[in-house]
Amino acid sequence: MIPDPDAEKPEDWDDRATIPDPEAQQPEEWDAEEDGEWEAPSIANPDYQGRWNAPLIDNPDYQGQWTPPSHKNPKYVSDPDWYATESPIAHVGIEVWQVQAGSLFDNILITDDAEVAQ
Repeated sequence: MIPDPDAEKPEDWDDRATIPDPEAQQPEEWDAEEDGEWEAPSIANPDYQGRWNAPLIDNPDYQGQWTPPSHKNPKYVSDPDWYATESPIAHVGIEVWQVQAGSLFDNILITDDAEVAQ
């Protein structure tokens, strides 16, 4: 949906939230030289209809929900043993979310042997 580009705000639409009070009168003791130009206090506009927005219409250029293009990668090779490595593991990354500081991790053991883990 898009705003209708052909829609126009009605002539009688009043989008001022406040207006000068039409019943207010300048005080008799008001001195323009000393007090500056007098301005009537503002009141809520009884004809205020809110901010005008053009009505929404269907987008004529809409082509449906976007989906990413899908094509095969000719260089892709499936490797079910991608995690197996001949070289020793040199680093371990651990992501921990905690409220208080002070947790330490040391001597991390990575093995697939249950007896070694005991």
